[in-house]
Amino acid sequence: MRIVATADTHFGFEYGRTAVTKKESIERMNLAFESILNEAISKKADLVLHGGDMFNRSSPKKAVIKKAYDIIHKFAKNDIPLVAIPGNHDKSVLPESLLNYFNSNIHFLNKLTLLDLSEVTILSFPFEGNSPRTIFEKVAKIAKENQSQKIVVLCHQLFDGACFGPHNHVFTNKIDTLKTEKLPENVLLVISGHIHRFQELQNGRVYYAGSTERTSFMEIVEPKGYLLIDIEDEFHKVQFCETDSIQMEVLEIDIKNTMMLSSVIEEENIKINTRTLIRFINRDLSKSEIKFLWARFPAKEYPLLRFSPRNPKIILRKLYEKKRKINFSIFF
Repeated sequence: MRIVATADTHFGFEYGRTAVTKKESIERMNLAFESILNEAISKKADLVLHGGDMFNRSSPKKAVIKKAYDIIHKFAKNDIPLVAIPGNHDKSVLPESLLNYFNSNIHFLNKLTLLDLSEVTILSFPFEGNSPRTIFEKVAKIAKENQSQKIVVLCHQLFDGACFGPHNHVFTNKIDTLKTEKLPENVLLVISGHIHRFQELQNGRVYYAGSTERTSFMEIVEPKGYLLIDIEDEFHKVQFCETDSIQMEVLEIDIKNTMMLSSVIEEENIKINTRTLIRFINRDLSKSEIKFLWARFPAKEYPLLRFSPRNPKIILRKLYEKKRKINFSIFF
């Protein structure tokens, strides 16, 4: 069996300071997912898994829901099953659609479910924020009760060892981090959403596909894509396949020894058509300086630009250690 696994599509995500750029951002999230589904078709996948955070908010606009489900229903006509669970942004429940009830290839699973797909069985559950370890114990118990089945666990949780951010913060031994040591051997893999960076954890037992597109400048150094999983008898192989991602740029400007923002800004080549974040570091900004920045970078002329801090009395430290200027092609 060949499986394409993805997660964190965040349909409805808006970026930009104008209606046009926000609309373009929403369309970009749709296109990122469509391209992965097209990859699933071209690579002759037998199954597609979606690991949660399908939408960017718990109550997405009707137009956002319709577009997302239109994409999924169009894909389902290829006779490839798609299994999806809700994440924390979805508030653990995916919006209902009558069309889903009439398509046997679409499985939106809003509760702990054991789904037998012949060659492999999907054991899934929606995001659990209150007691994830308790439900994971139930998952281990169900897997043990079904020893004859090859099981892939699909979820949207934080696993021990997960890495995040430009400083590579590692989540370990937290109250909500999960470990796979109690899962039986018939659980081949755990596929999870939630962390937006692709990674392999816990001796190849847990995989994050990562988000389909960048939703934060914290992800600027991370490639985006999907997992291609091949399962044959007792053997399985997991590959990360990179896809095109939106270009981003971060400028970190040290203002510790200057009170003239205008002079240091003019030295920078600020791109109008690239998502750009300017970080002023090593001293705080006054109210008048923040007011100056809003006036210097009007939304109409700089619809894709953000600056930080946007409140006085906040001092930012250097975020990116390797280079002052970082673009999308540099990865940790």
